[in-house]
Amino acid sequence: MKRMIAACMSALLLAGCSMGQAKPQTEQAENSIVYSNLANEASQQEVTKLLKKHGVTDAQTDLLASWVKDVNDRVTAGTLAGDFTPMDEKGADYSGLIVSYKSDADGMPLPEVNCRLNSYLLLKNKIETNGKKFDDDTYLIFDLEAIDTYEPFHLTEAERSNFNSLFSWVPVQGTSTLDEHIAKIQEAWKDREIKVNGKDLSLITVYLHSPFEQVRFVGHTGVLAEDKDGLWFFEKYGPMFPFQVTRFHDRAELKQYILNRPDLYGDDTELEPIILENDTVLS
Repeated sequence: MKRMIAACMSALLLAGCSMGQAKPQTEQAENSIVYSNLANEASQQEVTKLLKKHGVTDAQTDLLASWVKDVNDRVTAGTLAGDFTPMDEKGADYSGLIVSYKSDADGMPLPEVNCRLNSYLLLKNKIETNGKKFDDDTYLIFDLEAIDTYEPFHLTEAERSNFNSLFSWVPVQGTSTLDEHIAKIQEAWKDREIKVNGKDLSLITVYLHSPFEQVRFVGHTGVLAEDKDGLWFFEKYGPMFPFQVTRFHDRAELKQYILNRPDLYGDDTELEPIILENDTVLS
């Protein structure tokens, strides 16, 4: 496969570049897409308050805080955003960021949080499936191994079954169009009886195409919360990259942000990414 996609996204374009007279700084700030890596107490408290308002429990936010601290404490080069910071037109630049690896007492590498583990932590109390089991998804091997062997990622048997059903790939044999792939994904959600309960939080999933395996797999995922201040997107940028919370004005900005990541795209044999909000195509 031409790319590694346990990753979780970033890099986004602003809503546009104006010509002529520059806008006042206050107006620029109001119109900006802003993001934070939760690198200070103020941003952590703001995000925790918002998540709890949307039904995420103390236990979930406490675990999230421990994951954030673990990653942020291992940044050895580059700068994280503490306060919510406007993004320039090139997006969040992590090219100079280095997160050191962690290992156990024997020097063996320990698992890292990825986008799927992060999203499931925030939504697990709102997720229902019929627990249908899938053992053939090669993209989930390391996720399930981490859940089974690393205590910070431990799930109950029922939660693990839901995780497996939610994120396992979708076969698309015998299809050749984007519409057919969308139908296959939505059929899979119905077959697995996947439900994201409530209207407070929704799951954003990006299904990528693997022509070799003839499947659609979850290459990225995050959690979306709607608030009076806009749309807040919670994600883990990548296993060796930071957490990121980004505020958008509307779903069009969110979609552009997701599609702007270059490692979503492979060769000409792949159909374009499909983005769902719960079981509905994000438009």
